[in-house]
Amino acid sequence: MQQQYLELRTRRELGTILSDSFAFVRLNVKPLFNVLLKTTGVFFLISVLLSGLYQYASAAVWVTTDPLYFFIVLMLMLLGSILFFTSAAAAVYSYMENYMTNKGDIQEDVIIQETRSKIAQLILLGLISYFLMVIGILFFIIPGFYFLVPITLIFPIFCFQGLGKRDSIKAAFKLTSGYWWVTFGTLFVVGLVVGIISFVFQLPGSVYLGGKTFFAISEGSEAFSGDFIYLILATIGSAASSLLSIILIIAIGLVYFDLDEERNRTGLKAKLDDLG
Repeated sequence: MQQQYLELRTRRELGTILSDSFAFVRLNVKPLFNVLLKTTGVFFLISVLLSGLYQYASAAVWVTTDPLYFFIVLMLMLLGSILFFTSAAAAVYSYMENYMTNKGDIQEDVIIQETRSKIAQLILLGLISYFLMVIGILFFIIPGFYFLVPITLIFPIFCFQGLGKRDSIKAAFKLTSGYWWVTFGTLFVVGLVVGIISFVFQLPGSVYLGGKTFFAISEGSEAFSGDFIYLILATIGSAASSLLSIILIIAIGLVYFDLDEERNRTGLKAKLDDLG
């Protein structure tokens, strides 16, 4: 029995983008997980370990005031997040491309090979994008804030259009021109939903830390600096957040398809070509 196929290249409203992002995971959970495990598993572990180190440093800030230590740990955590997010984007978008080409009958070996060929380039592109965003916000503020939307769409453009890094950045600004607010609103709501779900997984660690700190202060003992239980809870929360970012990556891909269909009718042209 052939698996249900979800059309990706089509116009979507906000609610449909959200529901189809979860539907795509549900329909492809096993093969998509296999691809992610074989291509981004190492980056996932690095991200979780660095996040755990950051959680420990955050708790230890109660007893240490060394700003350099905390800054280094923060930068390492951000680097780990970028490594995982960009490698996961390479895997997800390679999967989606193969999914569309073969109408749902994916070729796992081809996807893995394609992902591995893109990971290094996407990591570099991610670092460039992050640098542009930070510089824009630090020095230009409002223009820097404007950069957030097109920068978000650079990864799917790079993967689906096969452009170079510089051309992908240009294409992202062109694609969102005239659609900035609607794209921002869509990405904001999707990010908010994913963030709320992520917060649920991080809540046990936060409650535990808050409770331990409260009792430590009320008893006049040394401020709480974190323990094994807290680190386990916080690390589990970070791991769950990383996995939930897969939903966000898929949603960004669907936002790209929506804008591309609005501007270029790529999906409609593909259907006409299939009809001969």
